[in-house]
Amino acid sequence: MKKTILLLALVTILYLLGFFLAFSYLFEALTPGKLLDLSRNIVEYSVMFVSLIIFCSVLLKNKFTSVIAYILIFLATLNFGLSIGAALIYKSDVNIGMILSIMDTNINEAVSMSTMFILPSVIGLIMLALSIHCAITIKNTIRLNWKTAVISSLWILMPFIFFMKHKYISNKGGGKMIKNVFYLSNYIDQSLQIRKESEEISAVQPSFDVQKIDEGVQNIILIIGESARKQNFSLYGYHKKTTPYEDAEKKNMLLFENAVSPAGITNLSVPLVLSTVEPSEFQAHFNKISDNIINLSNHVGYKTSWISMQGAARGITSIANMAAYKKWLNGYDEVSISHFKEIYNPKTKNLVVIHLNGSHPNPCDRIPPEEKSDKLNCYDQSIQYTDKLLGQVFKFSKKNNTVVIYFSDHGVKIKGNKFLHTDSKESTQVPFFIWYSDDIADKYREIGTVNQVTQTTKIFPLISRFMGLKEPEKYKDERLKYLKLDLSVIPYSELKE
Repeated sequence: MKKTILLLALVTILYLLGFFLAFSYLFEALTPGKLLDLSRNIVEYSVMFVSLIIFCSVLLKNKFTSVIAYILIFLATLNFGLSIGAALIYKSDVNIGMILSIMDTNINEAVSMSTMFILPSVIGLIMLALSIHCAITIKNTIRLNWKTAVISSLWILMPFIFFMKHKYISNKGGGKMIKNVFYLSNYIDQSLQIRKESEEISAVQPSFDVQKIDEGVQNIILIIGESARKQNFSLYGYHKKTTPYEDAEKKNMLLFENAVSPAGITNLSVPLVLSTVEPSEFQAHFNKISDNIINLSNHVGYKTSWISMQGAARGITSIANMAAYKKWLNGYDEVSISHFKEIYNPKTKNLVVIHLNGSHPNPCDRIPPEEKSDKLNCYDQSIQYTDKLLGQVFKFSKKNNTVVIYFSDHGVKIKGNKFLHTDSKESTQVPFFIWYSDDIADKYREIGTVNQVTQTTKIFPLISRFMGLKEPEKYKDERLKYLKLDLSVIPYSELKE
């Protein structure tokens, strides 16, 4: 009995090792509250895994149900194997982008990388063998009674409880049934959905009726902020010094003083900004987002790269998947800037999209511990942290024939100490500017301030111009239509304050 308990403890520890390798960010900046969450995760996932093994040991008592037991153990081990592989091969947590990359790997790529999979495969097989051995050992000693029935059903009951808690009490910690014994199943399910969506969107071939009138600039860097209010930027007159790097570069910018987003949440706003789809088409003709800035850039010969700090999102991930190079990263936003510098190729024309976490609620979680200060609240510090990263991009790009376009997907409405995503003018007022490197030709350089209300959908024709294409005479940004959270469309002027 003692050996059985030790064996079960060993495979549970290995299972937890895989879990924490997949979600290593859980160990970052451990406050007392986060330490409690971490401890709860250890207990909950341990209980679910032990319950699964006991459930499988019961199934092994019958030759017909034993097949199900082996499948369940294999699936649990597959989660472990993917986590180990991500840590050893990619030096990273598991994320949607990585799973999409695995799904898209062709035979030649798999063969060329085969030696890299040897160690993770061996470790995975050891975990599989130990788990099967553990279940068989328990099968020989376990008694079928009500206690066994309760314990062996916990791995099924607990995700249901988590789902009910999410739906009726609190959604803290993620989507429905985020916690289940197959801890990567949510990622895999989302990846399959996104892959299907991407295939449907890719099947719609846009007709690029574009006219090349100039050579274009060498590098276009589009940085997408998150939940950033222009009201909290010293660049826009905020009384606290939150954007010193941007302030210092204002002389090299075209600043949009009254920029507004076309929608109040990321999943609506970003596809509208990056594609030609109209707000009125968003629901019925969503596949029109195939006519997007990534596809257009590929068409006219720019090397496209997408670096994201965010998880998967409808439409956005499909657009990102069209980039020649795409990478999803975990951690603080600074890793995206480091990665951009690593992949930058001065010999090609580049369009690089960097999608930040920015000031996404909870903003306190977006700031590295060493960047935190008592002088500003967390939201203002998140703005200041993003500003520091923009400063790094400015410095790196100073002599590289580059335009940097920065905007936030949307803002937030402040009510007390809460940051709300609502259909309101306050939550759509966003920072938006174009920065020019020293060697940008005068024909592309426009310095100063634009005071009229400007929707960030203007970015599509702007990037077209920077690629040397003739801009459309009329574009949807001029119509100032707003897509509400219920997917109805109204003029921006009718949006409540």
